[in-house]
Amino acid sequence: MTGLRIEERCARVWQSLRGRYVRMLEAQLARERQEIERLRAENRAMLNSLLGTAGVPPIETPPLHPAQVAPIRRRSWPQIAMTREIEAAREARGRERERLGQQQPLT
Repeated sequence: MTGLRIEERCARVWQSLRGRYVRMLEAQLARERQEIERLRAENRAMLNSLLGTAGVPPIETPPLHPAQVAPIRRRSWPQIAMTREIEAAREARGRERERLGQQQPLT
């Protein structure tokens, strides 16, 4: 009997549920990530070449894995407004402390 494992069945069902457009976008994203990795490696090689010309030892850094790069989290407008209010309150509190710190106590 050629039964598929549960993971393979779930993967096939998931593939069939997603549309061609989503698959195309995911494939494009994978290609762009590969291009980014290639460009980073090329930039690292050029930097090391320039450093070698200047007599500086090369920089040895392991290539970044895409999972190590944190995605940018999109904020909603209420979250942005709340963040701005908090920052404004902190700045106002700092200005108030500076103003109070500059006043000389009467002796």
